[in-house]
Amino acid sequence: MRTTGSRHAAAEGDATAVTKEQQRARATTREPCPKCAHPELQYYTMQLRSADEGQTVFYECSKCGHTFSTNT
Repeated sequence: MRTTGSRHAAAEGDATAVTKEQQRARATTREPCPKCAHPELQYYTMQLRSADEGQTVFYECSKCGHTFSTNT
């Protein structure tokens, strides 16, 4: 069943926009990259596990592109 203009369709569009915005809005930290030792990493957090557990922090080096994550 197609529901043009429904709240459900709008909610899906909003979720996509939030995800793209989260990718653009990254914080930086003065931690060295484990691969190239560049002194600054970009990071963002997401709640991937249940609400009573910590967040996952995703890091990316702006110099070499190395990515990794940690669970807090």
